[in-house]
Amino acid sequence: MNVLIAEDDPDMQKILGLYLRREGYQVDTVGDGAAAVDFLAEHPVDLVVLDWMMPVQNGLDTCREIRRLNIPVKILMLTAKGQNEDEVAGLSCGADDYLRKPFDMQVLLLRVKKLCNAEGVLRCGKLTLNQGTGEAALDGCRLELTRTEFGLLSCFMSNQRMVLSRERLLDRVWGMDFTGDARTVDAHIRRLRGKIGGGYIKTRIGMGYVMEDVDG
Repeated sequence: MNVLIAEDDPDMQKILGLYLRREGYQVDTVGDGAAAVDFLAEHPVDLVVLDWMMPVQNGLDTCREIRRLNIPVKILMLTAKGQNEDEVAGLSCGADDYLRKPFDMQVLLLRVKKLCNAEGVLRCGKLTLNQGTGEAALDGCRLELTRTEFGLLSCFMSNQRMVLSRERLLDRVWGMDFTGDARTVDAHIRRLRGKIGGGYIKTRIGMGYVMEDVDG
């Protein structure tokens, strides 16, 4: 999942980025609302963590512009404003959720997780994966996957458009204590491709693998 932090405080940028990256999110940062809109116009993003008080263009105006441009992204508004009418204003301008500063970082992470995957279902083209039930389907037809194949598919679908190295896949799916041959990743991906079709998981020579929507 790709998260954009729009926050003018460098320290808050650093803290938010650190915690989100630890949770496996791909994170980019900008320092004002206008830069956020420009970034969204060029890059696919799942969620914007948007501060209300920023230079150049504040969070409210930025949120309105994002919605006016029909950019498909979730928005979590952050603000030090504490009045109920401020919360109403934030949600009315198009934000999906609203969090008052100071906040507990675990609360923010739970809000981010909920917004990025509100249904507990990951999607890529005709593929769906339900992390709660442990089921995956292609064009509505259930896939028969081993536990390792399901783990691989979940990792790819949680990090779409990101190149994942063999080492990262081994850590995430097999665990950091795995001592076998790294080429086992290649063998499992070949079998997974045989079940979901060869177009979703692409090889990046010398780098690793990346999942992309074959229909998009």
